[in-house]
Amino acid sequence: MILENYQTLRLQFRSLSLLDKEPLLAFFNDPQATAYLSIDSEDVNNYANVWIERQLKRYKSIGVGLCAIELRGTGEFVGQCGLVRQFVDGIPKWEVGYHLLPRYWGNGYATEAAMACRDFCFENEMAETLISIVDPLNVRSITVAKRNGMCFWKETIFKDVPVHVYKIRREDWEKLVE
Repeated sequence: MILENYQTLRLQFRSLSLLDKEPLLAFFNDPQATAYLSIDSEDVNNYANVWIERQLKRYKSIGVGLCAIELRGTGEFVGQCGLVRQFVDGIPKWEVGYHLLPRYWGNGYATEAAMACRDFCFENEMAETLISIVDPLNVRSITVAKRNGMCFWKETIFKDVPVHVYKIRREDWEKLVE
């Protein structure tokens, strides 16, 4: 997996594994954390297994997916962030996605991790544009997308849900990092 052991100042990326089920269950069982996600609350245990398996399949097939992000100093599981191949209106796009446990909100970790994924994507010439798909009411995720240099691109339906798509182009990123 290409983001394995990728580090920022405070965070480290690693592949998700079945050992991450407990912190993922805490995430999926938290109504605040999942307010803007379509989670099957009837069977969260199975949902966590399916979620992890989906990432493991992504690692094998395309080399990336959502990763566990941990605090570098302690190894504490903070949440997930990574690059995911999505189809928006039938067009393949690279998305930077992020989900943090609420107790870690407000520390800039989501922004730090999302910026690392953005930089990795453009430095490795994976795409000319990078997106984030966000529920229009999710102010925190919109803020992270904007801090990541993204601008509102469009409204659309994604997996039967109305969403806003934010994007950054390589040329705009290059201006940010000059």
